[in-house]
Amino acid sequence: MITVLAAAAVLASPSSPALAPAEIVARYRAAVAASRDPRVFTVEYTLVQTGTRTLEQTHRIFRSGGNERDETLTVNGTRTKSPVVRIFRRAYRYTVAALAPKPESYAFSYAGPHRDGRHVDYVFTLMPKGAPRSFAFTQVMIDGVTFLPSEVDFATSAHGGRGMVTFAKHDRWWVAHGAAAVARVPGGVAHERLTFSHWRFPMSLPHSTFEAARPLPGPPLPPGA
Repeated sequence: MITVLAAAAVLASPSSPALAPAEIVARYRAAVAASRDPRVFTVEYTLVQTGTRTLEQTHRIFRSGGNERDETLTVNGTRTKSPVVRIFRRAYRYTVAALAPKPESYAFSYAGPHRDGRHVDYVFTLMPKGAPRSFAFTQVMIDGVTFLPSEVDFATSAHGGRGMVTFAKHDRWWVAHGAAAVARVPGGVAHERLTFSHWRFPMSLPHSTFEAARPLPGPPLPPGA
């Protein structure tokens, strides 16, 4: 999430982008429409929660289509003796298709370039079109090379929540790099952070990956039991 000071530096930058804001948005729209999310992948993520509770977990997930296997590898720094495995059938949330704000749904207002060395991203503040929403994107940073979102910021009316998701290139895919959120909950303010790592993109995964483990057979019963 761009801080107030960073945003001020962006707005104060004397440099102007080589492209007009309308052209940046047009390229962004085209890049998002043409992008494809990986159908088969494995990735690890670390979940850190602070505030009203403290928790740190490392998970490894396997995805193929709508199938997901989630293995809990560590809890609060201690590796589990055997991973806790959960099997789901659900859509994956951290994708460009799911999280890229659409120009049809938001008014894009150019805030300025965001420079990191020679690399330039383009920052736009967002205003939802139509009726107010309980969840809305507030800002998008557009990568100056791919014109895909490198960061999206959001806010929720419930609990005064706000957060961000960042993206980066791994292999040939544009995938989630991290996420963070903060919200007011009973008892205080809750913070949550996700960090993604070890992306892999196999051609396929065995069907058994998404089958629940069956208990091992017990010893044979004695005759007459």
